Amino acid sequence: MGKKSEYVLGFTSLPDGKHLFNFEIGKTFFEQLDYSEIKDAKLKVKLTLEKKPTMMMANFEIVGKVKVMCDICTDDFDLQIKGTGDLIYKFGEEDLDDENVMTVYPHESEIDLTQPIYEFSYLLLPARRVHTKGKCNQEMLNDIDQYLMVKKSAKKSKEEIAKKEEKEIDPRWAALKKLKQ
Repeated sequence: MGKKSEYVLGFTSLPDGKHLFNFEIGKTFFEQLDYSEIKDAKLKVKLTLEKKPTMMMANFEIVGKVKVMCDICTDDFDLQIKGTGDLIYKFGEEDLDDENVMTVYPHESEIDLTQPIYEFSYLLLPARRVHTKGKCNQEMLNDIDQYLMVKKSAKKSKEEIAKKEEKEIDPRWAALKKLKQ
């Protein structure tokens, strides 16, 4: 990544007080991240950064749509998302065990907003991502149904074989069963 990211923000020249930053997030943002479930996006991120002598308080407002895979038919579809997230950048030398507090060391002069923007965008996704009713790929649903029917018939065949084997008891075991009674 030789090029400096547009999501790296220099804060040393900012005076104390509130500052507003706007970002447009698209496909290239999510392509640069490994293992992103978001395939494309058209997001607007409004960052309100309040700088104080010992910390910076960041509020991210995210609005737009993302392209994700449907959990039912596996086709991609656009999903509207909207929400906020807060993060505190604390100046100091000790790491804190709070996921909402990031430590900014004395030698640092900028913060990278890439990871927080991704994480807040991802947290806005619902646990179950599906098309609106009637929009799923019917061909894929039919293929899934066929596959499940084949699996069910294979399972039934195994159960029938097990029952048949159960009925055909080895005479030696039959003698042992008599002793048990």
